[in-house]
Amino acid sequence: MAIHVVPTDFPTVQGAIDDVGTVAGDSIQILAGTFDGFNVSKERLKIFGCGIGKTIIAGNPSPVTNDGISVNANQTILKGFSVQGFVNDGIEVNTDNNILVDIESKFNSDEGYEIDGENNLIINCLASFNDSDGFDLDTEHHCIINCNSSQNGDEGFEISGDFNKVIKNISTKNDTDGFDIDGDSSNTLFGNKAIKNFGEGIELNPESSNNNIIDNFICNNEGSGITLRVLDEFVSMQNVIDSNIVRNNGTDDTTAGILVEDSAIENIIRFNKAKNNIVNDIVAQGGIGTNVYDGNKCENSFPDGLCT
Repeated sequence: MAIHVVPTDFPTVQGAIDDVGTVAGDSIQILAGTFDGFNVSKERLKIFGCGIGKTIIAGNPSPVTNDGISVNANQTILKGFSVQGFVNDGIEVNTDNNILVDIESKFNSDEGYEIDGENNLIINCLASFNDSDGFDLDTEHHCIINCNSSQNGDEGFEISGDFNKVIKNISTKNDTDGFDIDGDSSNTLFGNKAIKNFGEGIELNPESSNNNIIDNFICNNEGSGITLRVLDEFVSMQNVIDSNIVRNNGTDDTTAGILVEDSAIENIIRFNKAKNNIVNDIVAQGGIGTNVYDGNKCENSFPDGLCT
């Protein structure tokens, strides 16, 4: 195993990757400066820079796409740089068991991060001023921890797969929702903050089921704080909305602190603290039905009786 230094040993990151032999496990260190994008095609590489704002990926895109970085090999570690100004995604991950840590992705014309494959870990990463989502988890079994998504052109965090863990992240001032679960199941959102987004704080779209929305702080979003959506025969069902703090969300009579649309079924809404939401702290549009409301501390609800 060897360390390849860019630009000392190789002028480009792609040149260093292409030079790696058949034995996996080499490392590539990128010094401070501005460099072209690259395609990770060799397994078990560690590619690390000098830190956000010091090592910058902002030149030509990856040779296989218009993304800044394309990850097409398993068990890659990316750490310590900024990725900015690409016409597609800042980073696209297409493989499994990769780790992204201490990375910034900004001013890209699509997503900051598009995460495909399975079992990827994203930790301490930033996404801002991207034209679409900050973070887009398209597939299953990813974990995203301590990341910050702000002022992106769509969702802060889009969860479009199952069995993902979204833990202690911050989503602020994004053009639509802070966190959006796109009709998928068995995801966990724990300990996150959704603040001042221009859509919902957390939205569970139709067909979202068996998701756990626990101990999140949802404040000052223009849409509802938490919404369980229904569309025709497609319903949000069997989700747990537990111990969230939901304050100062909403702008008109279509919003609420926690909004459960008519025909959502078998959801549990319990022990949440809701205050100063417009128009009500909790709204069950179709009545209680088969949903459970228990131990919620709030000031008003529709129908009456959902607050303790």
